[in-house]
Amino acid sequence: MATRSFRVLIADDNQANRALLRAYLGRLGFETVLATDGQQAVDVFKTASPDIVLMDVMMPNIDGFEAIRRIREHPMTHWVPILVVSSVDAEYDIVRGFEAGADDFLNKPLSYQVFAAKMRTIARTLEFQRAREESQQRESVVLDAVVDGIVTFDASGSIVSCNRAATDIFGSAAADLIGLHIASLLSADERPAFLATLERHVESGPQTGDWFLGRMHEVGALDRNQRSFSMELCISELPTTDQRLFIGVVRDISERKHFELRLAHTAARLQQYHDEAEAEAELAHDIMERHIRREGLIGRGVQHIVIPTQRFSGDIVLAARSPGGRLYSMLADATGHGLAAAMSSLSVVNDFYQAVAQDVSLVEVVMQINHSLCALLPTGRFVSAAVVCLDEERCLGEVWVGGVPDVLRVQADGTVLERYTSKQLPLGISEALGNDCLPVTFKWETPGHLLLCSDGVIEALDPEGNEFGYAGMERALRGTSSNEHLACLHAALNAHLQGKPAHDDISMLLLELPVTHLPA
Repeated sequence: MATRSFRVLIADDNQANRALLRAYLGRLGFETVLATDGQQAVDVFKTASPDIVLMDVMMPNIDGFEAIRRIREHPMTHWVPILVVSSVDAEYDIVRGFEAGADDFLNKPLSYQVFAAKMRTIARTLEFQRAREESQQRESVVLDAVVDGIVTFDASGSIVSCNRAATDIFGSAAADLIGLHIASLLSADERPAFLATLERHVESGPQTGDWFLGRMHEVGALDRNQRSFSMELCISELPTTDQRLFIGVVRDISERKHFELRLAHTAARLQQYHDEAEAEAELAHDIMERHIRREGLIGRGVQHIVIPTQRFSGDIVLAARSPGGRLYSMLADATGHGLAAAMSSLSVVNDFYQAVAQDVSLVEVVMQINHSLCALLPTGRFVSAAVVCLDEERCLGEVWVGGVPDVLRVQADGTVLERYTSKQLPLGISEALGNDCLPVTFKWETPGHLLLCSDGVIEALDPEGNEFGYAGMERALRGTSSNEHLACLHAALNAHLQGKPAHDDISMLLLELPVTHLPA
């Protein structure tokens, strides 16, 4: 017997017949409901929803034939077999039963063996039907849970099913979509190519380079209100034997396309802003370079290197000769990096060149620059610097150091003879420099160089985190010829960094200490 319990409606006006059928069915494991005439059979069918109907044809009120017709007119979600059980065996009556909607015929008196075999067969058929319905229901639930729309259509393009997501995408009920041609869901300009591709595929199978199967394709689509939107469509063919079916996976990407459009617009605007900022930065950089680079920097006895970590350097090097012939030089290092630091350093330039043009003392140069910086810079901003004045005719020099690494006096062979250490505050911190503004005075009797650098040189780190330091500078300078000091120092610094970018601006200024006559 089948594993399910099926309910059987017994319609017979004879009590003995009802009792016999009920006993047979109980023995076979069926549930039963009873009706004593045709009208009652119709009423019980509507309320009890039986799985099988056993119908006598000779009954009061309405006969079995009419009862079968009325039952068949009642809406059903699945097939309910109806068997005529009657002693009437005339061919005419049997045909009437089938025409009314009966599925089989059993003669009275019943043979239990034949009846049992017939009911088992019907039960197996119903069990298969129920299993298939449950499977379809599960598939339907799964399909409705899928986010993407799924539309099934046949070889002619006619839609045979769709899931809930598809109805949401196209704004139509499933009943309205079923029977439509799949191409009707596409925009007018997409339909010809789609129809031609579908026809070619049905007739000749997959073609090389054909997008029809297995590839997500972006198409224009229409909803119920003929609103156009962008949709992704991917088609697969179902491996069925009775008919060719295709599954179209559809996805509304209009929101994504809108976002992509906005993103592209934003990217274009950002690119425009970037290009404008780059152009402005390039112009500002060019103006600063022209402002800083004066003849003194390319004159005799002056070599320099400035390597910014960003486009703009917070380090500047300046050099100029006064009307009296003295060489003034300055290496300045503003706090921070980039444009903000460069702007802090830039305010130094005019003050430096104006003071040198006035042929004032080194102390006055420092005082003028400090006064301007104190007035311009916000709290927390300052400029470390080393300022040098060389009287090459008298072999006499002055050095003022405030906040930058030691200034080194180097012999022609690269040996460090003397260090001038920072003893003053950086510029821009306090107006009251007072006696702290006094420079260190020195004389030289043999040719050599004065080396100024920013802390980016001293604090440069190799990949292991070791600083270049003064030791690295001295190793790089030792044993080099006088015209190679700066180049050798630069090469040693690059070797120390091993290709790693420096974390701070790097600047170096090398001033020649010539001896033009023998000392008296």
